[in-house]
Formats: sequence, C-alpha cells, structure tokens
Amino acid sequence: MTSPPREITVICPKCWAEYRDWIRPSINLALDDFDEEYLDQATSATCPKCMHKVSIDVLIVREDGVWELGSE
Repeated sequence: MTSPPREITVICPKCWAEYRDWIRPSINLALDDFDEEYLDQATSATCPKCMHKVSIDVLIVREDGVWELGSE
C-alpha cells in the first residue's frame, strides 16, 4: 500500500530557507501506477527561494520534526 502524502518542513541545504513541502513515505509501484515526474515530486523537495532540489533520502528528521541535511 502506498502511504498518503505527508506535509513536511524542510531546511534548504543550499540557502538555509525553511519551507513546507510534501512527501510520500512509502510507494508501492506494484499497486500504484505513478509516472516518473510524480515519483520525483513525491521523493524530493524543492526550495521555493533558490530552487535547489534535494532528495528526501539524504535528509534527516530533527526532534522538532524539521527535515535537514545531516552532518557528516
């Protein structure tokens, strides 16, 4: 089963702007026929200020629920 869209808060790793976006935490391609563009939108976040796109799988969730790039 594909999970429903979930709204998240992201801190842009390029310009540090905080913004709202959405993701689908899990997608079952055997049940749902999403096109490539939708899959990209559901698994990435694009900063409205600087247009930097980041894949959700490289972000971590802080205790306050904000998603940001993890420290290396």
